[in-house]
Amino acid sequence: MRIKLSVNSEKCRKKAMQVAVAADGVTSVAMEGEFQDELVVVGDGVDSASLIMALRKKACHVTLETLEEVKKPQVEEKSITPHCCIAQCPVVSNEQPRPEVYRIVHDSYGPTTGCLVM
Repeated sequence: MRIKLSVNSEKCRKKAMQVAVAADGVTSVAMEGEFQDELVVVGDGVDSASLIMALRKKACHVTLETLEEVKKPQVEEKSITPHCCIAQCPVVSNEQPRPEVYRIVHDSYGPTTGCLVM
């Protein structure tokens, strides 16, 4: 929706932006126009009448210029042709697993050296 503001100070513009942002359903607010006197409000389920009343009460005199539904552009789905490929299955063998052998090595820097830091 596009709202025409009758403001001549930066303070009134800021207040109008704050009131618009605080409204339910608003997703974005922007100032447009030659003299930054148009407030563009985008959102889902925004009550334009209550927003206009709140702006008139708290900021300045406003008039509703346009109210339109913004539609999202539709994205075309591309069809992907499947590639033919041969999947290789892992070979299963009946071999018994071999036991793992570990070798125990004693650490010479252990508590026998008297060094408690290392």
